[in-house]
Amino acid sequence: MLDYDVIVIGAGMAGINAAAKAHDAGRTVAVVERDRVGGTCPIRGCIPTKALIRSAEIAHEIGRAEEFGIHVPSYEVDFGAVMDRVRGIIDRGSRGATGYLESLERLDLHFGEGRMAAPGAVEVNGETLRAPRILITAGAQPQRMPVPGIESVEYMTSDDVLQLRERPDRLIVIGAGPVGLELGQALSRLGSRVTFVEVEERILPAAEPEIAEGLAGYLEAEGIELLTGARILDLSHEGETRRMRIDHGGGERTIEADAVLLGVGRAPAVGALRLERAGIEHSSRGIAVDARLETSQEGVYAAGDILGAPYGAFTHVARRLGAEMVDNALDLDPHDADPDWGPRAIFTDPEVAVVGMTEAQALEAGHEIGVGVATPSGGKARAWGEERGTVKVVVEAATRRVLGAQVLAYHGADLLHPVVVAMNAPGGTADPITRSYYLHPTLGEVVKSAVERAVAASSSGSGKPE
Repeated sequence: MLDYDVIVIGAGMAGINAAAKAHDAGRTVAVVERDRVGGTCPIRGCIPTKALIRSAEIAHEIGRAEEFGIHVPSYEVDFGAVMDRVRGIIDRGSRGATGYLESLERLDLHFGEGRMAAPGAVEVNGETLRAPRILITAGAQPQRMPVPGIESVEYMTSDDVLQLRERPDRLIVIGAGPVGLELGQALSRLGSRVTFVEVEERILPAAEPEIAEGLAGYLEAEGIELLTGARILDLSHEGETRRMRIDHGGGERTIEADAVLLGVGRAPAVGALRLERAGIEHSSRGIAVDARLETSQEGVYAAGDILGAPYGAFTHVARRLGAEMVDNALDLDPHDADPDWGPRAIFTDPEVAVVGMTEAQALEAGHEIGVGVATPSGGKARAWGEERGTVKVVVEAATRRVLGAQVLAYHGADLLHPVVVAMNAPGGTADPITRSYYLHPTLGEVVKSAVERAVAASSSGSGKPE
């Protein structure tokens, strides 16, 4: 047996931050990782998918070069080279994270599947590690969906897309949520003919209607087919061809494709942890924790994607919760963890960025509000050929407090940050934005315009709860 002060199961963003903080507090730490150091974001999620999206963006820009007076007679997408670049970025990120952990003198890195052996004990590669504090940050894995016939058909998850060597000519994407939309648009721009099948009546049902409908229109303008409000009847295959029968628009339809992507997101990876051996309450939806991130077993804490709802599955949330978990587990600064997701984004083109409440949520919560909407027209947006999109901001009438904002725009995730800063400043009002001068011409001017309009509307008293 090996004894430590702290064992961390999972070397993703929550685990790395937790391990580093425990180490800096003078504790001996064991980190157990079943795959590669880094977790979902640098290996299977945000970074490699953005690398793929960037290659797709370049291909798309070449395709519209004549709009800018540039004639490109022909070009070719070398899909293998695209994926080599993606995997190179994955390797670089994982090597850097591994090297960082290995540089910490009181930390040991154990590679293998970590499982609870008993309260205070973890098994890995036939060895037992013991510690009075165990921190579970095992992350998430691709979510499965009970599609009729899917088990008899070879299909892809988001993880599998990053291992592709050949581009599918025809692709069905099941689920038009963030993961499906990002990967589906990228593969479409790289040459696949993409059809989305979504059970909801519109994409991104939690988004403002203007945002979701706007993005849907832009995707369809690129040649992507969106079949919303669809019910999958069955999925089958004949040779290399996949066939999906759906009920859509009151009639039955069959779609054929070379590949199927199950793009419905990720779920907490609780299956291999053997949590029941340590008496830790959990379900397929995640590990149950109290306000200080302690599980049902004293001395065992959890953070990051393994928690599931109401905690958000985002890297910035995982980093914060990993550090807060150590504050509580080691009694450094005990406090309740905030489950607020903070801002989040979907990296389609144009991007969708969200923070706080929608208009409907604010009214339902009883706020009197002002709503401001602006579009990125004119100025730099026109010069760049990027006037697509909408910015919507919701402000509380009495206080001018910013309740929420949604951005659909070119590089929209970058444009949201002034709103996030204002919401987290003392009072959380719109004043820091309305009183600031914005550079002209810049893409960010549209955010100030939307905020100013929301403040003006809040004075009219038009946005009252029903």
